[in-house]
Amino acid sequence: MEYEIYADIWFLTNFAMDSIALGIAGKIMKQRIRIKWLLLASSAGTAAALGLFFLMHDYVWYQLLVHLLVNPLMVWICYRSREWKQFFCQWVSTYLSMILLGGILEWGMSNVTGGKYFVPCLLAACIFLWIAERILGYFRRQKTVRYDLLLITKEGNISVKGFFDTGNLLIDPLACKPVHIIKKKILKEQIEKGKLLPRMIPFHSLGMENGLLEAVTIEGMYILREKQPLYLEKPVLGLAEENLFQDDKCDVILNGKSLDIGMTH
Repeated sequence: MEYEIYADIWFLTNFAMDSIALGIAGKIMKQRIRIKWLLLASSAGTAAALGLFFLMHDYVWYQLLVHLLVNPLMVWICYRSREWKQFFCQWVSTYLSMILLGGILEWGMSNVTGGKYFVPCLLAACIFLWIAERILGYFRRQKTVRYDLLLITKEGNISVKGFFDTGNLLIDPLACKPVHIIKKKILKEQIEKGKLLPRMIPFHSLGMENGLLEAVTIEGMYILREKQPLYLEKPVLGLAEENLFQDDKCDVILNGKSLDIGMTH
């Protein structure tokens, strides 16, 4: 049996699928992806797979090279992880995304359009996944317990909202205190006036092996809980841009280690 293949259609189809899968994987891991790296990775992966398809005559070897060499390289270009554990999670998430997207696409073409109209089915699959991600995000936000916080500074008190993140276990190596993450704009004016002196502290996160985070120390912070307020003296606040905060209603990501402190009060 012989098949006809149109290189341009094959390239655009697989490029779209790879790009969407990488984007979904980034959403799953809550990792920010730069569009230029995503497009570069998808282009390189698709071009390499297409080149191997025409060069190799053994389909089994072609599949092995694509799945064990080309696709991992594509994931690495997109995320540029330096740790094997992180890279493995990124690779698995991308493959799961491809399987999910492919399953939805195949179902749509088989049951809705009778095997035709690939592009409309692809767009419908993307819209479905986008809506599903929004719905899941909404329920996650509903389950998030928000706290009223009162920041004590030399310039006055600031009322903000915050929530505990058990994944945030960052410790300031100099002060030996938990680091809470705050939107930089909240303290920007005091920093510009010289009332707060920023310093750099090291941190480690998914996709970044060694990074530096700008941080300040304020006079105090009250976590206003229903039973009993929790007061933290001289808390360390890491300064972050707003795009780090998926929940726009919160201004501070409280350190998970503060939960242990709260249990003792």
